[in-house]
Amino acid sequence: MKVRFYGKLADLFGSEREIAVDTPCTVADLRDRLAIEHPLGAESLQHKRVRACIGYEIARDTDVVPDGAVLEFLAPVSGG
Repeated sequence: MKVRFYGKLADLFGSEREIAVDTPCTVADLRDRLAIEHPLGAESLQHKRVRACIGYEIARDTDVVPDGAVLEFLAPVSGG
């Protein structure tokens, strides 16, 4: 499965990673797995304002990520 990161998260995790997933998993499962594998980025990835997208739609942590989907994590954006 492809996982893409944007904003500050791309600085911490790289812009894209390929993750092997054997069984159906939720967004929260993948978020937790990435946080364990990359502890320096864990706090940022777990932040309540970080959004996940599957396809072009915002996904909830309870949503199952379909086979072949691209999961994207969007960091909060500040403006001025």
